[in-house]
Amino acid sequence: MEKKLDIMIVDDNPEVADILGKLIETDGHKVTVTYEGEKALKSYQDKKFDLVFVDISMPGMNGIDFTQKLFELDKKARVVAITGHIGTKEVEEILNAGALAFLKKPFSKKDIDQKIEEILKIG
Repeated sequence: MEKKLDIMIVDDNPEVADILGKLIETDGHKVTVTYEGEKALKSYQDKKFDLVFVDISMPGMNGIDFTQKLFELDKKARVVAITGHIGTKEVEEILNAGALAFLKKPFSKKDIDQKIEEILKIG
């Protein structure tokens, strides 16, 4: 992977967000971690990110609402949903809201790298 990306992680679980951030940073990407949707949207307004990983289940603004609002700000936003529950209605909803893919918890470094590569190929 050659292109270094500016990536945002939005997850209300600091442990998950920080581990994901550290794994992504090992490839030289710049990572911004946010623990709630409202703050993440404000950050995105200040500076657009190449890719956003967002947890579907969060208190307050959930990942689906976040994704819909993000696309109102930036039609070209690239989102990967993070979930512990595959096959749920929420996964379908966030993909319909514009997320390009989802990452299932627990995830490995290889899973993350594959998602980033997948998104880069999509454009």
